[in-house]
Amino acid sequence: MAAAALRRAIAPGPTLLLRRQILVRLLSTNTQRQPQPTTTSPAELARIKNSIRSAATAPDDLAAHFLQALPHPAFLGDGPIFSLAVSRLVSAGRRDLVTSLLSTSLTALPAPHPSEGFLLRLIALYAQAGMPDHSLSTFRLVRPPTDRALSALLAAYHDAGQHDRAVKAFGDLPAELSIVPGLVSHNVLLKCMVATGDVAGARKVFDGMPDKAGVQPDIVSCNEVLRGYLNTTDYPAFDQLLKDVTGSKRRLKPNVTTYNLRMAALCAKGRSFEAEELLDAMSANGVPPNRESFNTVIGGLCKEGEVDAATRLLKRMPEVPRPGGKGVLPSSETYIVLLEALVQKRAFGPALEVCKECLQNKWPPPFEAVRGLIVGLVKSRKIKHAKELGLAMKKAAKGDAKYEWEKVEATAFQLALAESKA
Repeated sequence: MAAAALRRAIAPGPTLLLRRQILVRLLSTNTQRQPQPTTTSPAELARIKNSIRSAATAPDDLAAHFLQALPHPAFLGDGPIFSLAVSRLVSAGRRDLVTSLLSTSLTALPAPHPSEGFLLRLIALYAQAGMPDHSLSTFRLVRPPTDRALSALLAAYHDAGQHDRAVKAFGDLPAELSIVPGLVSHNVLLKCMVATGDVAGARKVFDGMPDKAGVQPDIVSCNEVLRGYLNTTDYPAFDQLLKDVTGSKRRLKPNVTTYNLRMAALCAKGRSFEAEELLDAMSANGVPPNRESFNTVIGGLCKEGEVDAATRLLKRMPEVPRPGGKGVLPSSETYIVLLEALVQKRAFGPALEVCKECLQNKWPPPFEAVRGLIVGLVKSRKIKHAKELGLAMKKAAKGDAKYEWEKVEATAFQLALAESKA
């Protein structure tokens, strides 16, 4: 029965007719539909959700389970399960099922029509699936058109990498649909303009927001322009804008993104120790640093060859006060950047410890860095450690990679033997 329902639901139609199909479906069902009591028990709904979550569930079966659960209010309200289903179907190359399930979900809502919030969710889900044309079709179902819907559509274009399209939509849709763009829409516009490289244009929009649009920029607006200056290495403009917005005229309070951008700018100028000092300033100002904060500074210190300072900072991460009393856990990126720097610095002992932590966390360390580490350990007469690391890498490797690690070991020990005879 579920398979038959699936076949009926996924009858394909041209993408250009998507909006018309959805409208016809909505009009025909809204005149007939009455609230239906759900027949899916909580236990059955839980089983269906677990099936959707399971990687072993085939795409067609996942879609059938999704359709079976759709009438249940608790399922319709579960945004994360919708997102997970879309992600799994996209990974399987089944965007046809994404289209069918999301359009079918509209008719599962109580009469008279889907809410703006639900349509905004679908706009974002189509963007997640890399289907911005479907995001646009869904945007046009919002009645009356709103700034919230506009900002969701612009974000969908941004996430799909269609930054020029977002800029054009901002220029065309408000006039066409009598929408007054608000702060969020302007901030997405700034993000897209910076992504296209038009930093000067973004700054012009930023400066004109109060008078031309009646919208006061916030710290998010500022951060988008700061990112543009950082990308173009225009550090004088970066510093001046930061001074202007945090000064007495605007008094915007920097957030964690602002600090991260400041630290990135300092590291790019070879002033990573100053960036490290900002970590303490953040906490003192009530802005706890996050993982990106530490990764930025650790990466900067490593580039400057300050691996000892980078290692000390890594050890500090779990101790940094944060709301709830927990520190910041390092990520694979943190360890990999530090590992590569330690190997380059020939600090093989600390590098071995970092590599072991990567393996314990099931983060595959980069091949070249570990190869350099094994060779360095052999040259340092730490043969036992080199063999243990080689064995651990072979256990973690899959397929042909195991053979590559055997070659690395053989080469390293041949090199050590040759040097011992020299």
